[in-house]
Amino acid sequence: MQKFSILWVSLLIVLMGGCATKQYSVNEPKIIVLKTPKFKFADMGYLRYSDDAVEVELFTAGVAVEKITIDEGVCVSAGCMSEEAFVREYLYKDYPSDTMRRILQKAPIFSGINTSESCAGVKFQYIRNDEMDIVYRRSSKETYFKDRLNGLMIKITDEDNSTLEERR
Repeated sequence: MQKFSILWVSLLIVLMGGCATKQYSVNEPKIIVLKTPKFKFADMGYLRYSDDAVEVELFTAGVAVEKITIDEGVCVSAGCMSEEAFVREYLYKDYPSDTMRRILQKAPIFSGINTSESCAGVKFQYIRNDEMDIVYRRSSKETYFKDRLNGLMIKITDEDNSTLEERR
C-alpha cells in the first residue's frame, strides 16, 4: 500500500508543477522573414513574448525547423549564449545586446534615437553612420528592420495581412 501511495504522490507532483510552461502575454502566428549571415528564413512562425522573455518558433511546410528563445540568454538549435554573443554572431557586432529582443517585441532600438511617428501611427527609426544604415518601422500589423550596409533584414507581419509570396 505504501508503494501505491508514493506512486500517486509522485504522479501528482509531476502533473501539478513538474512540467510548467512559460506564460506569454503575446502568442501569435506571423509571417517571418529573417535574412542574416546565419539565418535565411521566410515562412510561418509563432511569436510569443512577455515582458522578460521572447520565443520565436519557425516552421517550414508545417514542420518546426528552429526555435529562438530569449530569456536570461539566447537559445537556438546550435546552443545557448548571452544576448551580446548572439547579437555579435547572428546580427552585427556594434548593435546593443538587446537589439533582437527589442525588434521581436516591437520596442524602440538603440535607446529610441531618431524616432519619429507618422500620422497613421507608424513609428520609424533611422540610424545611419559609417557602420550601419538602419531603417526600423513598427506598426500594428508589421515590424520591419533593415540594415542595408550589413545585409540584414527582419520582417514580421501578421498572418492575415498578406500572403507569403507578397512578402518575399
